[in-house]
Order: sequence, then structure tokens, then C-alpha cells
Amino acid sequence: MKGMVLCYRLSIGLDLLLLCIFLISNHVEGFSTTPTTQAKQVKLANDATINNKPSTHIFSVPLKNPRPKPESFVDKFKELWNDPRPISAVLSDNDSSSVGQIDDEEIPYCIVSDEFNIDDEKFQILLYPRGRFVGSDTSIVGSSFIAGSASAYLRYLPKQYGDEVDIAWKLRLCGNTLDTKGTTTTTPLSIVTSGGLPKSNTTWSAAMTLCTELEGSESVGRTQDWGSSTWQANEVCNALGGLVAEGEITIFEKRQSESSFFTLPPRGAVGAVLSAARSTSGGRVFRAGEVIVPRVTPGFETELKALKGQFIYPGVDYRIMSMTDKDGSPIFSTDCTKNKSKARLALRPCGWKLQQQLWKRDGVKDWPIEVEAEMLSNVATTRFNIDSAIPRITSAFQRDWKLYTLSLAIALTPIPLALFARNFVSFYAIPSASMEPTLLRGDVLVVEKLPGAYQRTKRGDIVLFNPPESLTKIITNNGSKLSSTSLFVKRIVGLPGDQNIRLDDEGNVEINGKSAVGPDRTLCADEPLRLIDRQLREGNGKELKELGLSDVYVLGDCKAVSVDSRVWGALPKENVVGKPIARIWPLNRFKVNL
Repeated sequence: MKGMVLCYRLSIGLDLLLLCIFLISNHVEGFSTTPTTQAKQVKLANDATINNKPSTHIFSVPLKNPRPKPESFVDKFKELWNDPRPISAVLSDNDSSSVGQIDDEEIPYCIVSDEFNIDDEKFQILLYPRGRFVGSDTSIVGSSFIAGSASAYLRYLPKQYGDEVDIAWKLRLCGNTLDTKGTTTTTPLSIVTSGGLPKSNTTWSAAMTLCTELEGSESVGRTQDWGSSTWQANEVCNALGGLVAEGEITIFEKRQSESSFFTLPPRGAVGAVLSAARSTSGGRVFRAGEVIVPRVTPGFETELKALKGQFIYPGVDYRIMSMTDKDGSPIFSTDCTKNKSKARLALRPCGWKLQQQLWKRDGVKDWPIEVEAEMLSNVATTRFNIDSAIPRITSAFQRDWKLYTLSLAIALTPIPLALFARNFVSFYAIPSASMEPTLLRGDVLVVEKLPGAYQRTKRGDIVLFNPPESLTKIITNNGSKLSSTSLFVKRIVGLPGDQNIRLDDEGNVEINGKSAVGPDRTLCADEPLRLIDRQLREGNGKELKELGLSDVYVLGDCKAVSVDSRVWGALPKENVVGKPIARIWPLNRFKVNL
């Protein structure tokens, strides 16, 4: 979570830096590819190169090789800087280049394709089989089902600093399967949502300016690589070894010498931000990839009402995922068509969280939503325009007033109190289904870790604890490691001195002749292969005559998947280090005193 917050702050910091530059300088005005259309190029006076006509090319590259480990200090620092995972996970004893095992094979954190050429430009596909935020994970060792999302990105490899291309692309991940006759066929993997248009169950699409890394600013649609977490990790991980990335890339325009630092007026990222900050409503130009913000504009109530009918709300950030002219032909900018007002923009809210909120609240079945440019030209601005500040803040508090109020309170917390909270209060994200239905995967808990946590617990309480030696041994025997900060969450059902602890054939536990306290432990989905059954048969805690004076017995609320005291035995009470105060996420399940 710290890593995610750090990345978020860095992203915001870059945007603020570019905005400050605007305010200060406001006075300064390997594999074969098949082209389907040829692009003619003309040389511009400023050494930029532009395509007269879009050029579309097909690509297909295998995804087999894990990302090479950096050899130099500079490469290592660059990899750490760009890694969105918590820094503690990346630098821990665990191998951060691996995120688990499946069928005794390591799952790489990142798989890279070979470089491939499109219209004399180099690209590469990056695949994260379990997503970009997953660290070394022991929970899937030996399992054939892997929850979560996989991510795939298209990366641009410029020849020199300042090179950039305006492109649209479509991407499919395909796996090799055997039919009943033993013939190998390549089948596209399914996706959750298709990015831009046209909508598809297998093809993700987008449009963006791909550029040198230091010239990126996602708010204005500029980045070195771009992609989505729309594939299912289970499908991707089970297809490893035979995965192929295929699709098509359309190049609209190529430019050189787009630098923020070596030209006046500045170009590149700073030039794009200057343009975005100066943009005003009223016939403005829209570009694919940029983020726009509708706002309440007097005199345009009809347009705003029509936009709300299409789930486009004032103060919400929307990214233009793709764009077409009135006839449905792909374009990159409304400047590329004579009838600018009839250009059609495919909009998607920025961030999965917001997309899901609108799915649930308003019944939006899928994004993007297509809107004509004329409906937005008089009411939409950019993140860098000062006119968007109040609408964005208002909209944020309307959506998540509890979360933003808490964030504001934390930001204003005096330093001594913040230091106290850092040492004795922490956030914990539930990583597995072992506590369902009480705690779901992804729930975020606030945990108090004051000394003597066990003394404040009673039978039936949920606790967080350091793994005992027997649990650590099970994990290491499966080829994985735990970090020094790893915690587990279960419910205390047996106390020191309890007798006649027995596990029956259904996986239920009796203590002192009575069923263990807690909720109904059958209200969760079984793990498909029932791997827990073998562990229970060989478990250290299936029958205990009496608990020691320093031991407790803990269970998960989902007996079908929880590896708990039934498997590894009693838990030393000194290992209990914390108790959950509240569940703060998701907000619709906010609860105190779990």
C-alpha cells in the first residue's frame, strides 16, 4: 500500500511540477509486420516528421522470456523507481522477480517480448501475469487457480530523446490449446473490458502519444508505455509458455526533437501541459489519450443534462480512449477531420475504482461511452486548467466523502501523533479467501498493534499474528519465503487450557465438547481441487488433548480454504500482535468492531 501511495504521489508531483512550469513560463509562447496502408512522410522545418496518412500494421510476438535482471546500478535504480510495488516487497529476501508457482513452474513478475518494428519504430509488449502490484506470493504455491488480474502494456522504444508517435492499437493475448484431435490451436484469452472502441470480449484497444519516458504526462495523453489489467490472471498463468501477443498498430503522426528542456518555447511534456492549461471551452481541440473534465457551464444546461444521461458527470476525470470521425474512421485528434463537432470520443472514467462505482451506482454495463465532440466542446476542460479544480474536488467528496475526509485528517495530523500511528496502527489488506464471508479478499482493515495485544482478546475475536514455526515450515517447504513483516489473520476459537480439540470428517472443529465459536464456516466457495483435504489429513491440529498455557487455537471463517490451526497446530499467544479496529474499505462495507 505504501508503494501504491508513493507512486500516486509521484504521479501527482509530476503533474504539479508541469503546472508550476506553466505558471512560471506563461509568457513564453525482430518480427515481421504487415502494413495495410502506406504512409507518406514530409519533413517539417522544426525537424519533426509527420505522416500524411495513418499507417496500420499487424504484429504477432511470443511472450516467453522473463524481464532480464538489471546489470548496472543505473538500470537497477530505474527498475526500482518504476516498480509500483511496495519498496519493502521489492527489496525483501523474497525474489521479487517471481510471483508464485503453478504446476511447479515459477511465475515471472514481468515477461517481455522481443522488440518489433512498425514503420521504422520499435515497440515491445510487457506482460505482468499477476498484475503490476503483486509481490512474491506464497498463497498460490501448488494451486491451479489464481485469482486477480493480469496486465499487458505496449512500450515504445525511441531511437533518440524527443522521438514520439501518435498511435492507436489493439491488443490480444492468445494461448495455445489442444483440441480433441490433438491439434494445437491459438485461442484469444477473454478480457473484462475492452478499453476503447469497438467493444470486444478479447481485444483491448487504446490511443495515446508514446514518447520518451521523461517526456510523459498521462494527464495529457503522453507516456512511454500504456496498457490495462483487463485479463484474468488464472487464464494467463495457465497459458504461460505458449502465450502470443497479437494485434495492430495505427501510426497517425511521428515527431522528433520534442523536448521540454532544450527548446523555447518548450515542447514535449511541458509544451503539452502549457497547451492544456491554456485551453478553454468553446470549440477546443480534443486529442486521443488526454484526460478531460466536464464542468458546470452557464448557458449549456442542455448539453450537461444530455451528458449526465450518458453517465458523463461534472468534476469527474474521463480519458479519451479512442476517437473516430462521423463516418467511423479512426482519428487521433478532432483537427484530423473537417467536421470537428461530429467526431466521436470514446470516454472512460480514470481508474478502476471509479468505473466500478459507476457500474454499481448507475448501472453502466461497460465502458467506454461514446460521445460527440460538440456535446463536450463548450463544457469540458483539462486537469491543468484552473477551472477544473473546484468541480474535481466537489465531485471527489460527493463520491467518497468518508475516504477524502479521512485522508485530509491524516494529512493535517500533527507529527507526534503521526509517529505514534506509524508504530502502533497500520493498514492491512486481506490477501485471500480464508476469512470469507466475514472478510473478503481486498478488504482493508485498520489494525491496532499496541503492546500486549493478546491480553485484550477473548474467544471469538479476530486477530493478526506472526506465523509460528510450523506454519513457516509449511510455506518454505513449498519453495516460498516470508518477509519479516508478514502477518496472518484468523479467529481465536481455543484458549489456554481448553481440552479435547477434535477435527471431524467434514472439517469442523469441536473444543471442550462443543462446536468452535464463530460464524457458519460453510458460507464460502470451495477451492476447486479441494487441496485443503490433504493438508487436513496430515494436520498437526486435528486432535489435541489439551492446549498449553501459552497456546491458542485459531481458525479461518472459510473452512474450505483456510490453512489454520487444523493444519499447523496451536499458535503461541505471544505471536498475536494486533486486532482489527475497523474495516475501512470498501466503503459500502465499512464496519467498526469486527
